[in-house]
Amino acid sequence: MIVLLSVIFLSFIGLGLPDTIIGSIWPTIQKDTLSYVYGAGVITLIIQCGTVISSLYSSKLVYKYSTRIVTFFSIILTSIALILFSLSYNFIFLIIASVPLGIGAGSVDAALNGYAAKYFSSNVMNFLHGFWGIGAFAGPFIMSMFIKYEISWRIGYILISFILIIIAIVVFISKKYWIKEESMQVQNEYVTNIKALTLPLVKPALLSFSFFSYIELTTGLWISSFLVFCFNLSSSYAAFITALYYGSITLGRLITGVFSHKFQNHILIRTGEIIVILGCILMASNSLHIVITGILLIGLGSSPIYPAMLHSTPKIFGEKATLTIMGLQMAVTYTGGATAPLIFGLMADKFSFSILPFFILFGALIIFILSEYLNYKIKVNKII
Repeated sequence: MIVLLSVIFLSFIGLGLPDTIIGSIWPTIQKDTLSYVYGAGVITLIIQCGTVISSLYSSKLVYKYSTRIVTFFSIILTSIALILFSLSYNFIFLIIASVPLGIGAGSVDAALNGYAAKYFSSNVMNFLHGFWGIGAFAGPFIMSMFIKYEISWRIGYILISFILIIIAIVVFISKKYWIKEESMQVQNEYVTNIKALTLPLVKPALLSFSFFSYIELTTGLWISSFLVFCFNLSSSYAAFITALYYGSITLGRLITGVFSHKFQNHILIRTGEIIVILGCILMASNSLHIVITGILLIGLGSSPIYPAMLHSTPKIFGEKATLTIMGLQMAVTYTGGATAPLIFGLMADKFSFSILPFFILFGALIIFILSEYLNYKIKVNKII
């Protein structure tokens, strides 16, 4: 079990590595490729569209091939996409490279989260997403160092691609350590996407996932540009702050992993949401130090929300429907993560990047209302 957990922890690091790069160094990529200011939002939209499609098919792929095989090929596809990014010299090529990146990310995310929710505790789930945070922190940090020492960001993409290939090899050779998954090829045992959507509380739950990604991805994608354009920070320093944002998510999830067994999931979610709202308020300050504090609080508050919502899935909807609903949750997560950053990018291009704290606050208030509604319904129906 220790070996299996180590492999999955490593896979989650691989999941996080490419997720946060674009936003952290977009001012540099934009100048180098002569792209639009809001181009990061367009690229994110393309990536998320790919992840939505692959997430919806993830349950069928896992049932047919296994979580390990889906993880291996998804990581390989992602590494190829990063090499394509390194070869992109205009905006069109960036868009083309975004397609395989999105497709590679969706299936592995849904497959690994479904596997973890089924076989591991809430503590492990938080640690897993903490390791995603390590990757999410490492990506911008590596890029910030490359920019600081005037090394091309393209070399950074190649380096991260090489790391992913190593992770994929480890996943491939670890076959004997994986828990054998039950075959669910029989039609009456397989819960389709359409059938899953008819289950009680599925729709508000899916909407919650959408608004969570609205918060996390909009913040992660645009805080670097926000700091560059509103506070005149250098691109390398802004990328470093982006890394710290993901570092705060990582720290929060590792801490939550230690103590999560002492608290119910809805308590962790509610506490995180309140901290995010406080962070948005501080981020609206004119003082750079207070703004950075607010950014870190948004990351810290976000940390327990996503793992806790994922871990609640089997308890709310049952193990048979878990993998299918996990795919739906990944799909709507990426939908929210695609549309919200693009909408903000268009708004910032027309108005100002200074509206970012208020844009994030709106999403934070919506998810707070949705989660409290779900808590009420779960309590009334005595689901958990």
